[in-house]
Amino acid sequence: MSEHTSTRRRLLLGAAALPLLATTGCALVPFEALPPLARSPLPGPGPDARMRAPAVGQRWTYALFNQFNSAQLDTVTESVASVGDTTVVARRSASGRELPQETHRAWGQLLRDAAWDYPLNVDEAVPLWPAGWVPGSRQSLFTRYRMDGGSFRFAIQVQADSVAWERITVKAGTFNALRVERLMRLQHEDFTRLDTTRRDRLWLAPEVGRWVARETSGRYLLGGNGFKSQAESLEDHFRWELTDWA
Repeated sequence: MSEHTSTRRRLLLGAAALPLLATTGCALVPFEALPPLARSPLPGPGPDARMRAPAVGQRWTYALFNQFNSAQLDTVTESVASVGDTTVVARRSASGRELPQETHRAWGQLLRDAAWDYPLNVDEAVPLWPAGWVPGSRQSLFTRYRMDGGSFRFAIQVQADSVAWERITVKAGTFNALRVERLMRLQHEDFTRLDTTRRDRLWLAPEVGRWVARETSGRYLLGGNGFKSQAESLEDHFRWELTDWA
């Protein structure tokens, strides 16, 4: 690669990383980031809390927001499609488009994680949340995953921590919820993405049987052709908020 081409690529990458701006007259005004969730500390129901068991027909509807600029991107309805050796959650956009399904070995233990840029089909079930309801509990697993239709297996490590009970308010109401923090490190199918790290924060409400709010984000370095950026690039930063459930 010539010096001119390399310099041009770095400039383009730098420009792509700049925050989007909205114009008002002649002034440039940055988009407003999504405000924090309304939540407060809570002693919690304790270790005897019981999650509502999944059953066919249960559903949850979420408003999907861009955390960077607070724009609502979609309304997603998720519903239990089948329960057996695995539990399958069907997902549908407000437009009626079918979204990738989510599959659990046991409830909360994912065989297929559909929340990202492409679904992750893992060799061993990884935690969406740890078993039990005690803050301080942790579950960690290293395994490999495949893309849909692919045979190559990429490395992935997932750690899930139960952090604290909180009182949280979303459009669907106010809930007692266990905050879970997930950390993921994985090989991305795009070979120019290096050191991909993702963070996933969920608020699990036992009465709802699922999370009432969720925030996802990711970071990586760019590489390839002997070049490795020292500046982090950001993945999409999303929030899901529960609006209705049954």
